[in-house]
Amino acid sequence: MGDVRIAVLTFTDDLHALAIQAHLRTIPGTVCDVVEVDTIADRAPGVSWSTEAETFPATVPTRDGAGLDPATCDVIWFRRWNRPQVAARSLADPAAVDVVTASTSSAVLGTLRNTFRGRWVSDPEATRRAENKLVQLAAARAAGFRVPRTLVSNDPAEIRRFCGDLEGRAVLKAVRGTAHSQLFTLEVTPEHLADDDALRLCPTIFQERVPGSRHVRALCCGDEVYAATIECADLDWRKDLRVPMAPYAVDEPTRQRLARLLELLGLRMGVADIKIDEAGDLVWLELNPQGQFLFVEGLTGMDLTGAFSRFLRREAPAAATRWMPDA
Repeated sequence: MGDVRIAVLTFTDDLHALAIQAHLRTIPGTVCDVVEVDTIADRAPGVSWSTEAETFPATVPTRDGAGLDPATCDVIWFRRWNRPQVAARSLADPAAVDVVTASTSSAVLGTLRNTFRGRWVSDPEATRRAENKLVQLAAARAAGFRVPRTLVSNDPAEIRRFCGDLEGRAVLKAVRGTAHSQLFTLEVTPEHLADDDALRLCPTIFQERVPGSRHVRALCCGDEVYAATIECADLDWRKDLRVPMAPYAVDEPTRQRLARLLELLGLRMGVADIKIDEAGDLVWLELNPQGQFLFVEGLTGMDLTGAFSRFLRREAPAAATRWMPDA
């Protein structure tokens, strides 16, 4: 039986990808390649796919400078894929930059879609669908989570009516973020509701504020969950990672709900954010299909690198017949 081969799609020098690759390479019978999708343009070897596969075999370039045949992979960790091409920065024409980046991303994904027959973590279409926070909220409710009262709108009258019903206990957050800046959850103030033109400009999430200062960050890997509590009185704990964090044992009903949520969204992994309200009940907030988790390992001592590496290896379709360490 041959080695289990795992590939990671990500951006240049991604700490998560490199940490997981290093750990996987310590497991006998495991090969892990990193494909840095933002450096494929102007790289040798590059990406290739052809209708004449026997003459022009499919390949994508790896970080190590080799060409990877996706058909030989058992698992692809679809961490990041659509990033601007570094080589395109020198182009003066913005249209040319767009063409290079869009063509490269499409060529890579098309090559993988046409040749890879293993397990995605997670499927590209499911990942993109699950990034939509409206889709997440509906799925979380269907999975049995309590979700905050929510309105997504750019209608000033509806927004004011919704926030009025919450009697000043409302927060706002972006429907979708940006790579250029970190957008935090904010408490709704009268100033936010005063300008019709500002409210109409962009649909925004308005949501019931969940009281309490305990947050849960959970790495979900199939039906396994590795969680930590974050003690922070602020609405958004991401502003200051010096707050206390500690491992958190998720109860069995919550674990089952998280596994069901991944199933409903068609995902194999995700990083969930949950709030513990003042009564001690868990309230769903959101899910990142490819979220960050290494900072939790660094601040709590939890072995998330090892746990996620073992999960990836078990995802190989034939992994059950191959040697697999318990720790």
